[in-house]
Amino acid sequence: MVEYAWPEALRPSRLVFYLQHNTLRFVSPVTRATQVLRREGARWVAEASFDPLSPTRAGLLEGLLAALAGAVNTVRLRDFRREFRTGDPRSQGDVPSGPFSFDDATIFTDGTGMVVGSGNPAFAAGAPRGALSIATQGWYPNAVAVGAGDYLGIAGRLYMATERVVASGTGTATIPIAPPLRTAAPIGEPLVLSNPTVPMRLVSDDESANPTRPGRFTAITARFEEALP
Repeated sequence: MVEYAWPEALRPSRLVFYLQHNTLRFVSPVTRATQVLRREGARWVAEASFDPLSPTRAGLLEGLLAALAGAVNTVRLRDFRREFRTGDPRSQGDVPSGPFSFDDATIFTDGTGMVVGSGNPAFAAGAPRGALSIATQGWYPNAVAVGAGDYLGIAGRLYMATERVVASGTGTATIPIAPPLRTAAPIGEPLVLSNPTVPMRLVSDDESANPTRPGRFTAITARFEEALP
């Protein structure tokens, strides 16, 4: 299997991107009481439409779809609707290693300071497979670490923060996520905050179909699903 990077020149004109849960539902035929079981296998799915495409970009997309060989190979895809997170941008390298008294890295004469943080958000403690929240550190103190709906990349997989979380005075934050953690993560596992991606494969062998009237422009809609480990 080959994993391809998404061509930066290609941006969909319409996009469906969501987390498809995997649940088992039983409804009593007598009382209609409902029982629901969460099962493993929640996955990201997407449908990307490109209309219109110039001949050059149409060739770029069609070449990628041909290289994916149906569901054989994968491509790293992101949610183009939400490329900028709503959390405080002063993180991932913007927070100097502390302690500092001010953002310009000056300190008090006794060596103490008020701002503490690594500037590189990561796991503050290990988390088991299936965890629905993660303990993290390295955020800008007392600022919004993540907003509800912000994406996080962890060990090459895509997760969403389900609630708005404000970091503590020491830059720590416990973040509820979906889907459940795919694999156990050790302390120090870094978080990817800028355009995290997920490996996806084509849903069928017919995703290269392009029902377009012959002419200058091409229209293509392709469906993708997460390639689960």
